[in-house]
Amino acid sequence: MTTQTPTEQWDVFISYAREDYIQAKDLQDALGEYVTACGTAPRIYLDVSRKDGTPLGADWQSFLADALPRSRHVVALYSQTYFDKPVCQWELHEAYNLNPHEGGRLIPLLIDPAAVPKVPYIVHRINWISTTRPRWIDEVASALGLRPAESRTELRFGTPLTDAVAGHTLPPVTVTGSVPGGATPWPAGGTVTVSAEPEEAGLTGTLTAQVTRDRAVFTDLAFRSAACGVRLVATAPGCEPATSVPFEVRTREEQPSLRGADDRPALPARGHPVFFPDGLGLLIHNGRTLSVRSEAYEVVGGAELRERPRLWAYGERCVAVADWSGRVVLAAPDGRIRVVDLLARQGARFNVPGALAFGPHDVLYAGTWGGSVWRLSLDAEEPERVLEHRGGVQVLADSGDGLLVGGLDGGLTVYRDDRVAAEHTLEPLLLAMARVREFALVVGERCIHRLDLVGGQLLQVDQPVGAVTGTLPGGGLTAVVDAEGQGVCFDAELAVRVGLRGVPGARPVASGLGGRLLVLENPDGSHALVRDGRTTYVSEHPMAVSADGTRVAVSDGERLLILPPGELGGTAPAEGGRG
Repeated sequence: MTTQTPTEQWDVFISYAREDYIQAKDLQDALGEYVTACGTAPRIYLDVSRKDGTPLGADWQSFLADALPRSRHVVALYSQTYFDKPVCQWELHEAYNLNPHEGGRLIPLLIDPAAVPKVPYIVHRINWISTTRPRWIDEVASALGLRPAESRTELRFGTPLTDAVAGHTLPPVTVTGSVPGGATPWPAGGTVTVSAEPEEAGLTGTLTAQVTRDRAVFTDLAFRSAACGVRLVATAPGCEPATSVPFEVRTREEQPSLRGADDRPALPARGHPVFFPDGLGLLIHNGRTLSVRSEAYEVVGGAELRERPRLWAYGERCVAVADWSGRVVLAAPDGRIRVVDLLARQGARFNVPGALAFGPHDVLYAGTWGGSVWRLSLDAEEPERVLEHRGGVQVLADSGDGLLVGGLDGGLTVYRDDRVAAEHTLEPLLLAMARVREFALVVGERCIHRLDLVGGQLLQVDQPVGAVTGTLPGGGLTAVVDAEGQGVCFDAELAVRVGLRGVPGARPVASGLGGRLLVLENPDGSHALVRDGRTTYVSEHPMAVSADGTRVAVSDGERLLILPPGELGGTAPAEGGRG
C-alpha cells in the first residue's frame, strides 16, 4: 500500500458526507472565484478532486490525517447525514482540536437547518453560517480570508523605456499596482517578476523583486542582444499583468571618435592600459611588453615579462606586476623601472608569485607559493629576502609594523620584527587581502575576514556573493560572482557600499572612487564601465579608469583615447556619493 504525505499547505479543507458531494463541489467551485490575500487562487482540499484531493493509490485515512493540520481553515458541511458518519465525526473532532482559542480555523456551514439538533455540544458554541442567508458565500469567503477575484491588483510600469543598449544596465524599472475600489494592492511579502518579449533579447539581472512601499524596483536589468519591438512584461501572483510599450534594444555604441580630438590625448598604442595611482600616467601592457607613459603620455620607459601577468599591485605612485615565472616589474610614472627575477628555492623548478603588497614609500613585498617573501624598491640595488613562511603565500599585506601573511594552509600569520606575533585560522582558499586603516580585510572563498590590527580581534562574516571570479584590493574589496555576474564593494566595516551585476564570469580590473566607477573584463574580452552598480558603456577593447575617477582610457584596437568618464554615456558619480 502506498502512503503519501502532503508537501504543501491547503487554504481550505472541505469536510462533508458523501451524500452531500454536490453541495461540497458547488462550494469548491464558488470559492474558486475568489483569491487569497496574496492574490492567488485558493488551494481547496476536496478528497475526490484530481487536482487538490487525495492522490490515487494513497492511504486515504493517513492522507486525511496529514492534510487536516496542513490546512489553514476547515469548512464542515453540517447536514443530518454528516453527523451520522464516523469519518465526518473524526474530521470534525480533529478540526475542533486544531481550532485556536480565538477561533477562526473551523468554519461550520449549515446546509440543512434540520441538522441543528444533531450538532454535538462540544462544537455547538461555534457559530455557523447558514446557506439560507442571501450572501452566505461572501460570509464564508470573508471568514476564510478570501476576496473577490475582480479586485485583482493591476500592475503598471513607471517611466516607460524609449530604447536600450545591449550589454548596458537599464535605468531602474519600477512596477506599481492599483486595485479597483482602493483596496490594499500589495500583501506582505509580495513579489513581482519581469520578463521580456521576444526571449531572444536575453533579459538578465534580478528578474524577481520584493514589493517595498507599494512598488517593486528592478535596478540591474540588461539585455544580451539587440532587438526591435521589445516589451517588458510584469507578472505577480493574483495580479493583472502589465506590458510595456515596445522599444528598441540597440547594439553597443560605436567607439568614441579619435578624429578631431585635439582637446584630449590620443595615443598610438595597443594593449591594456593601467593608470598609475595618481592618474597622471599609464602603464600599458601588450602581450609581454610593458611601456610607461608619463603625465604627458610620452613613452619614458619599458620592460619585458617572461610569461603572462599574474598579479598587479598599486602603491602610492608606483605600479607592480608579476608574471607566472616569478619576474616582478616595479614601475613609476617618471619612467623608472625595476625588473627582478625572484630566485626559486634550491631544487625548485618554479617560483610562482602568490601575492604582491606595497608598504610605505612604495616598498614592494612579493610572496611566493614556496613561502619566500622578498622586499624590493626602485632605490635598492638588490631584492632582499625578508621572510620564509612555511605555509606558502596566498595573500600578503603590510601592517604598518610588520607583515600579514595568508598561507596556502588557510592560516593568517601576523609577523612583527620578523617573528610570529599572532596566528588565526581563516579558510583554505584566500583570494585577496588589503589593509584599510587599522583593519586587515581578507576575502576568502566562503567568508570575509576582518582583523583588528590594534586589538587583535577577528571578525568573520559570510561572503555576500558566491563563486568569486575576481577581487580588486584597495580602499574596498570588490568581488564578482561567476554564476550570475553579481558583485559588491564593501568597506572596512564590512558594509556593502555598491552592488553591481555584470555578465557571468566577469572580473574587476580597475576601480575609481572606491568602486563607484569600475571596469569589468568580460569572458569574451570586452570591457564594461560600471557606474554606481550600472553598466553604462561596453567596449570591445581594453579600458581602464583612474583611481580618482576623472579619467578613462579606452582603446579602439589601434589607439588609446583619454577622456572624462562622462563622455562615455551616463553621469559620472561624485566623490562621496550614495553608498
